[in-house]
Amino acid sequence: MPRDLPLVALAAGLLLTVTGCGGSTAEGARGEPSATPVRSATSPVTPVSPMPQITFTMATACETVDSVYATLSSGTQTMIAKGVRAEALGETSTVHAVLAKLKPLFLSTGNTFADTASKVSDPDMKAALNKLAEAARKEATFSSFAQFRSLESMTAAPEAVLKQKCSQAGSPLQNIE
Repeated sequence: MPRDLPLVALAAGLLLTVTGCGGSTAEGARGEPSATPVRSATSPVTPVSPMPQITFTMATACETVDSVYATLSSGTQTMIAKGVRAEALGETSTVHAVLAKLKPLFLSTGNTFADTASKVSDPDMKAALNKLAEAARKEATFSSFAQFRSLESMTAAPEAVLKQKCSQAGSPLQNIE
């Protein structure tokens, strides 16, 4: 039986080489091109059917938005107040530290608003969510707390749309002023 082992190993190696499973190149055992074509990076790829688009009901979109505002309400307001105080006192290192802590939250908020916008069918709700996503991403780039004063002009109209649409959908927002 041990005498048959090298023969079995040789047969397995030959099978792997012939089927293209034995090496990392498209060439056979003798360096000749194999019968199986290798797809290059520029070769057309057979299209795969896309995943079905998820559509949120208005109530689901409102719940998502409300949860984002709940996250922004408590701790975020406290951090912003700390940053504003530090800026007023000229404590630039504290200002930069607080802004650095807020940046991931603002980016996440922008991404959540944009994702929710992509899943709603109502064009007004979609536009409002995209404007809020843009505002949140802009917040992530702020280098001072004085810049936060410009936010109300960016967010007032889209937030009014959200309040109206969510109220009409029977899911009034609880965590937005």
